[in-house]
Amino acid sequence: MAQNPYVHLGWNPVPGQPGEVENLRTQLTKSATALQTAYQKIDKLLGESSFWEGDAAVGFREALDGDLPKYMKDAHRSLTLAAGHLGTWHGGLTSRRELAHKYDLEAADHKGDLKAANSRHESAKQDPDLKLADQTFTEGPELEAAQARLNAATDRLNDAVTAVNNAQGALDEVMRKARELEGTHEAEARDLATKLKDSTKDLAPEEPGWLSRALSWIGDNLTSILGVLAAVAGLLALLCTGPFGIAFLLAAGALSLATMASRLSDPKVRASLKDGFTKGEFDADFWENSVGLVGDALGAVPGIGAVSRGLNGAVQSTRFASEAVTAGQFLGRFADDTVTAAGRIMASGANPVGDLVVRAVGGSQGLKTALDFASPVAGVGTAGFGLAADNIDALKDGKGATTAVDAGRAGLFDGPAAVGLVGDVARVFG
Repeated sequence: MAQNPYVHLGWNPVPGQPGEVENLRTQLTKSATALQTAYQKIDKLLGESSFWEGDAAVGFREALDGDLPKYMKDAHRSLTLAAGHLGTWHGGLTSRRELAHKYDLEAADHKGDLKAANSRHESAKQDPDLKLADQTFTEGPELEAAQARLNAATDRLNDAVTAVNNAQGALDEVMRKARELEGTHEAEARDLATKLKDSTKDLAPEEPGWLSRALSWIGDNLTSILGVLAAVAGLLALLCTGPFGIAFLLAAGALSLATMASRLSDPKVRASLKDGFTKGEFDADFWENSVGLVGDALGAVPGIGAVSRGLNGAVQSTRFASEAVTAGQFLGRFADDTVTAAGRIMASGANPVGDLVVRAVGGSQGLKTALDFASPVAGVGTAGFGLAADNIDALKDGKGATTAVDAGRAGLFDGPAAVGLVGDVARVFG
């Protein structure tokens, strides 16, 4: 920290280094001059063609004849304005520092006067003649002499008190002026900041186009978008049959894994989970992130199960093949076996809790179908609501309810179904 140069004031009412301000102003001026020179040369190249002709000259001029000259001219104007504002600030800073130094010297003098006045006041209070007021004297010269001595001591005490008050008042006044100078300095600093910001308006890039804004929005909401896509793909895997259903099942698994990776790549998510497990901070963010990760993992299980079975089938086929298998043949078998495994997973329609409910109430096939669709439909709804809540403040309070719904889905439907699939895969590899 820089040492306070105004030790008698006790603080620096005018912070700032004129030398650094001047160096920055000089650099801006040089940059503005260089831009002006470059602009003038480019303008000359664009305006004169007699000294340079041919295809290269045409191509060069076409490359330059656009926004570049305008940007250079605007930048020159902006830097020139900024340098001018810094020059004005430098002059004001220098004069205010000189005034602060003057106040600092005055404060030193007044503090010296106050110290001397306090010492004088202490001495005056100790004058033994003040005690004469408590004594009794007979009429005559003795009384008159005592009264004269008491009056003189009282006058000296009064003069000392007046000196203390005057010295303190003078010190208070110079401190008031220093605080007033500080306020003026801060106001000038804010004005300079505004002027510097205004001077760089021409340097600011244009507002991003719709594509840039869209890409930025996707980046900011990538996890929620992937979650919506995974939920929709999972629902379509139930609605569609044949190759389309298989494709959506595998896509749902891949998107669920991508959602999990995106979620874990967020430092805020990792910090929330860490605080929950290490500090016991089980707040709304912890549960939202935990349930989200569990849902991502469960959503990936069918796809992982199909790929695992496909890989195992391709490996077993290769092991027992009568002749060498090429990489292309291995990949072909892997793809075929994966599709077959995905079809079996879809056909099994694993929903242990739903099946249990149907058997318990003696329900029809319609009830079983409704229960099979309950979790995917709810997943699409909660994922869509989560994406909307991330962008609409009025909906944020409802995220707790969607977390509860997702937790219920995981416990009642997706979790038991995943346990069965994981068991099947384990048996295949076992």
